[in-house]
Amino acid sequence: MVAVLSEVLKERGYDVLQATTPEKAMQLVREQRPDLVLTDIEMPQGKPTGLEVLRQTKALSRAIPVVMITGFATKERAVAALRAGAQDLIEKPFKIDEVIKCVEGALFSPQAVPTMESSVDLKRQVQNQYQFENMVGTSPPMEAVYRMISRVANTDSTVLILGESGTGKELVARALHHNSRRAAMPFVAVNCAALPEHLLESELFGHRKGAFTGASSDKVGLFQEADGGTVFLDEIGSMPLGLQGKLLRFLQDKELRRVGDTQQIKVDVRVVAATNEPLQDKLRNKTFREDLYYRISVIPIELPPLRDRVADIPLLVQYFLQVFAQQQRIAVPQVAPEVLDVLQRYRWPGNVRELQNVLERACVLCDGGVITMKDLPALNLEATGATVPAAPAGSPPALKSFLREQEISYIEEAIRAAGGDKEAAARKLGISMATLYRKLSAGSGSGGDPVSE
Repeated sequence: MVAVLSEVLKERGYDVLQATTPEKAMQLVREQRPDLVLTDIEMPQGKPTGLEVLRQTKALSRAIPVVMITGFATKERAVAALRAGAQDLIEKPFKIDEVIKCVEGALFSPQAVPTMESSVDLKRQVQNQYQFENMVGTSPPMEAVYRMISRVANTDSTVLILGESGTGKELVARALHHNSRRAAMPFVAVNCAALPEHLLESELFGHRKGAFTGASSDKVGLFQEADGGTVFLDEIGSMPLGLQGKLLRFLQDKELRRVGDTQQIKVDVRVVAATNEPLQDKLRNKTFREDLYYRISVIPIELPPLRDRVADIPLLVQYFLQVFAQQQRIAVPQVAPEVLDVLQRYRWPGNVRELQNVLERACVLCDGGVITMKDLPALNLEATGATVPAAPAGSPPALKSFLREQEISYIEEAIRAAGGDKEAAARKLGISMATLYRKLSAGSGSGGDPVSE
């Protein structure tokens, strides 16, 4: 098998070092520092197993990807290999194409980049062949984010993602998970602002039957459910102080105790947290624990607001329109040049999520497969000083009504995104509270002008 795979890989242009014992394999790894190790899990009786080769390789350099082959694949064996840092697991009998795909997938992953720093051409191939799922943009701020994800994805360090609402913090968390050794295990996301303290504690840590009113059965918490994987704690700044202490103990000890239980449960998860508000303010106000802050912010990743990466807007427009067109089974709409100009001049207080909503609405409302100024919400036009071209004689009332409906829909969407907080929604929209209430009132029948302040 060693000889066959070596020949196949050599035909693909790879340099291959052969070893038929774990001792010889580790000698080659130490001396040659290969770009990838391909090993069977099973070894002759009395010899170290492939898992030991994996562990020793990772102890030498975590940057070397290891692909495991096994004829006795079980969930437990797969979990053990992945937890020890295996990049992939191939089950016998296998097809040669499957091995080639796994090898190339491991070599051309972000984790492999540090071992190939001497090859500029190869690094360029890595960047061209791999894209983070659903993350769009080539601007310098986004390139910096991609580099940081690539560097830290395959570690177990806690990451704190910083960024305004709508910048894509959960996408970064998922990219960290799917490019790590935990990719085959669960990714679990929870919004810390969505639940009261006692329910959030039960959701995260689980509870025993009878622990509180309504606890009619045992419940496994999300940390335990994600064992081996990643837990994403969104809006961690909203976590109640009492629960912050319990989270800190879990991060330190990797053990949890369910509500109403007396036993500690060992759990192996990576925690990725996110916030859209400055935690330093909460530290000063004593509403967020300083020791927890330093524990979760081992590696911070800051996402730029959309207004700071205007060059990415055309790419985002193209991406979202392709997605919506596919969902609605229509041709991808064209975008009038003046519309793209407005989209690039608008400040986007709701960031990429706001752009996504605007484009989805425009995709549905546009006529003739072309998105024009009339398909944009009035607030976009108002904020950029743009105007809708004059309508034919006899049509202004209908146009005004249409714009009013779009504006009200847009404001209501902003209020929903702010959790019903109208003051927060007004700040995001860049208008005063008085203007917000007047526009909502106009939508209920007062006849106000939708595009005037």
